[in-house]
Amino acid sequence: MIHGLNEGMTPEVRLTKPFLKLPIRFDADALAAEVRALPSSAWVPHPNGFAGNEAVRLVTSGGSATDELVGAMAPTENLQRCDYVRQIMGEIGGVWGQGRLMGLAPGREVPSHIDIHYYWRTHLRIHIPVITNPGVEFSCGDETVHMAAGECWAFDSFLRHDVQNKGGEQRIHLVLDTVGGGQIPELLQATESGTGEGRLVVPAKGKGDELAFEWVNAPKVMSPWEMRCHLAFIREHSGSDRQVVEVLDHVERFVDRWAANWARFETDDEGRPHYERLLAQVRGDMVALGADERAMPNGIGVGQVIRQLIFHMALAEPGRAFTTDRNRGAKPTTGGPSPAMPAASELHDRFDRPIFVVSTPRSGSTLLYETLEQAPDLYSIGDESHGVIETVPGLSPPRRGWTSNRLTAEDATPERVEQLAAAFYRRLKDRDGRPAEGPVRMLEKTPKNALRVPFFDAIWPDSQFIYLYRDVRQTLHSMMEAWHSGGFRTYPRLPGWPGLAWSMVLVPGWQRLRGLPLPEIVAHQWAITTNVLLDDLKQLDAERVHVVDYSAIVASPQAEMERLADRVGLSWDRPLTTLRRSKTTVSPPDPNKWRRIEPAIEAIWPIVEQANARAKEFLGQRLSSERAAA
Repeated sequence: MIHGLNEGMTPEVRLTKPFLKLPIRFDADALAAEVRALPSSAWVPHPNGFAGNEAVRLVTSGGSATDELVGAMAPTENLQRCDYVRQIMGEIGGVWGQGRLMGLAPGREVPSHIDIHYYWRTHLRIHIPVITNPGVEFSCGDETVHMAAGECWAFDSFLRHDVQNKGGEQRIHLVLDTVGGGQIPELLQATESGTGEGRLVVPAKGKGDELAFEWVNAPKVMSPWEMRCHLAFIREHSGSDRQVVEVLDHVERFVDRWAANWARFETDDEGRPHYERLLAQVRGDMVALGADERAMPNGIGVGQVIRQLIFHMALAEPGRAFTTDRNRGAKPTTGGPSPAMPAASELHDRFDRPIFVVSTPRSGSTLLYETLEQAPDLYSIGDESHGVIETVPGLSPPRRGWTSNRLTAEDATPERVEQLAAAFYRRLKDRDGRPAEGPVRMLEKTPKNALRVPFFDAIWPDSQFIYLYRDVRQTLHSMMEAWHSGGFRTYPRLPGWPGLAWSMVLVPGWQRLRGLPLPEIVAHQWAITTNVLLDDLKQLDAERVHVVDYSAIVASPQAEMERLADRVGLSWDRPLTTLRRSKTTVSPPDPNKWRRIEPAIEAIWPIVEQANARAKEFLGQRLSSERAAA
């Protein structure tokens, strides 16, 4: 029988060296036989999409087919097939988080990276080689080791690390994450003091029947004391750069304000609006301070580390269940997800004809989105979805070799679909702030989705797309303004990109734009996005694609919203005499602002002319068809 354990947040696990070989070893042949007996269907692609990398899930959130790092951990059916693996876990005796078998093909690598996710602040990762060869090299910090089959290793994941398989056969490691407990403190201490002997644990029946799995690995509301712990950790690793220190001092003041609210509300839901306002404010402050451009000694932007360790986890998504919410006398279970929220696989089916606003950047999509959000019975996450989509393993440019923001039907794997549906659903609220319950109509937008139409079409074949067109001259001016403002830096450390940090959508072929003047970069960014988007929309059934001209929204907001609502099957019950300025506005609206840089726009007109003609023709044809059908 396997029990869940672990109530409350756990302390961080720290190592004093890049690698530690623990004084315990296991029967590699027995492990290999167990692994080879698993069905081929147990192997799934690596969550980050690394070529030649695959995995077997052994311990996951809810025991389901997911790579989510938050939630009560439980064994999968794959772990139940592996008697010796369970015995190994029982022998080490920790409280277990995620566990996997990780395969690396010959000639492939795990690219160099640093683990800065919140999860890694409290977890130690243990590697036990099952099948390996002399050509497998594991580098961490300034050390490189070969881990022999059956050995047991730990390493410091906050140092830059990578794995190379230079041999001729696949490498497979048993990889186990733990918050500690059991023999782990003694094993670590014995290794560091050099007093431990590598005793062999041979296979035995019934030795892995009692395992402990973590229940809690994320706070409902992060306490100010935990925040200060993370902030101290970041300071310890941040060096003495004056601008980095300025950013951290600002976060310290944010934590002071958080503490004041904690004293009033602690984790009570009444405090949520107050916490949300503080987070929104400090996120904006980080952009203004250029936090992502202030690198720590390990090369990671301090803003990115702060977001991962503090901001992303400071406030849990509505509806998540916690140990403190349960009957404390109840017996822990290893089963599926909390009854407060359906399983991710069920959530996918709760989306009824999702609506996606698609356009080039700076075309007024935020204005349209914020206005359309006022329709009754419509749900949205209330903001851009960059973080929702790009935190799903394998969907972010860094995990895809920095190709672009392009996603197609091939990227809509079952695991990603489950995670994405869950991530959206748990954030959805209607215009009055009520969370989603049952089937919902979702409104979604980010300009990056202009390159993702086939992806969302594959996930939700009944989805609706609203194509928004804005005068290209106005759009180009606004895009250049956004690049210069520094507030739209989507990829501030784009490899091989000189000059200004990359802003807005990352288009296919961006590498060919290196060295061009900014007006030409922006013109190509607009033209590439437009051509890809129009090609994709033309592949869909006409009744699923709707169009709107930005100038029509500005001129007749009530009529346009009523028309659009009717086209996508919504009602409209609010008068619109004026439009609110969108939150992404850089300078006061003026349809003739572009004339301030008219010579620059005339110079780049040949780059956008053909795509613009296509866009206007598409807009006109769809509007004519709509009028003819009315």
